[in-house]
Amino acid sequence: MLILVVLGYAFLVILEFIPLFKQKIWRDFWANTLIGVFSFAIALLLALNVRIPSPSKPIAGLITSIFGK
Repeated sequence: MLILVVLGYAFLVILEFIPLFKQKIWRDFWANTLIGVFSFAIALLLALNVRIPSPSKPIAGLITSIFGK
């Protein structure tokens, strides 16, 4: 499973990041890089069977604090 994750993200780098870098579209390149690194870290942890806590309770708390009950 780990190999599939790495190959999938290598494919993503070839298709998305390299053309943006060559065209010097820096804002899109850095936005895609940050999102890609974050999602790669999550996918890698899931492939290694690391338990990741659900963000639903903090998100619900945030929405409740903004809008009230």
